[in-house]
Amino acid sequence: MQTENYRRQILIGLGLTLVAIVAMGVAWLTEPARMAEASDTVAKASILQGRQIYVANCTPCHGTRGEGGVGAALNDKVLLSKATDEVLAGFIAVGRPNSLMPAWSQQNGGPLTDEDIRYVVSFIRAWQPTAPTVTTGVVISDAARGLSLFNGTCFICHGENGQGGGIAPAINNPARLGALDDNWYRQTINGGRPARGMPTWGTVLSPSQIEDIIALVDAWRKGEKVLPTTTVADLLDQALFALSQKDDKDALFYLNRAKPLAFGPGLAQLDPIVATIQSGDLTKALSDLGEFRKQWPIGDAVKGAAVYKDACIGCHGSDGQGGVGRRLKPSQFIQTSTNAELLTLTLTGRVNTAMRGFAGRLTEEQLADVIAFLRTWQQP
Repeated sequence: MQTENYRRQILIGLGLTLVAIVAMGVAWLTEPARMAEASDTVAKASILQGRQIYVANCTPCHGTRGEGGVGAALNDKVLLSKATDEVLAGFIAVGRPNSLMPAWSQQNGGPLTDEDIRYVVSFIRAWQPTAPTVTTGVVISDAARGLSLFNGTCFICHGENGQGGGIAPAINNPARLGALDDNWYRQTINGGRPARGMPTWGTVLSPSQIEDIIALVDAWRKGEKVLPTTTVADLLDQALFALSQKDDKDALFYLNRAKPLAFGPGLAQLDPIVATIQSGDLTKALSDLGEFRKQWPIGDAVKGAAVYKDACIGCHGSDGQGGVGRRLKPSQFIQTSTNAELLTLTLTGRVNTAMRGFAGRLTEEQLADVIAFLRTWQQP
């Protein structure tokens, strides 16, 4: 009886089994890296999706980088270290009672799905590794604000930009600045120097305003050039008031201060008004300046389209269709408002709404350009 030889089949089977074991081992060894790569891809996609939703819905209150504004700062190391993803998602979903934060989930009447909210949380969470610690309730002094205050109150005695020429010493003087420290100026501003005719400003200016002036003094001491935050619109208003009081000297002073800051086609209209004041016809000057003030500022619509895209699209939509903010294309409000009124609105914002003022974030010229751009949407 002949016995069959299965040795060849057994060897083949053992070989295939060995190959399978090796393949499973390689797969097992590479699986963590593959899973990590897949997880990283999914995370990046979630963050990108969350960014799009955040920009479209959240920037008006929380800022483009989570810096806060009307709403709380979200790019905050303390907040992100303490709040879990579930807590952040809960705030977004149901809102915050007794605040301007509405509910965003569809279950609570909002526009976002649960998945949308998870995407937004992923985007916010991505800030955590580099998030700063946000300090609230601390006012940082500002030399530019200080210069505006100085030129509105102190220049009468100490001269424009503190360079003297009045009844008091020049402050913007290297020798004097080197001899007297900030604390001396702080005490002098607060308490005055009655024997030398220096009034007490501590009862007129707030502590933060005094600190702004101290910041200005410190900047002068360092030899820094400081530009005021005053807008051309502010100076025109002051000139208008001076003319209404038949004070031609103050009116000329404010208009001459406005000329270096003015821009666009409106710049050419200032000289004729100045000439009218100098001729003594204050009635005509008041009328001409009043009309010019309604037109100011005059911007560039092409540049305004770019500014709108960067600063306004999140609230008002890419084509002015509205969203969190009002519809702007078309807008009866824009059609019936002067440039001056629109500038005031964009600078100061609307109280108790998501519309924040852009003072300190966009220049007067940038706002003028946006206004010019919005005008193009009102044309039939």
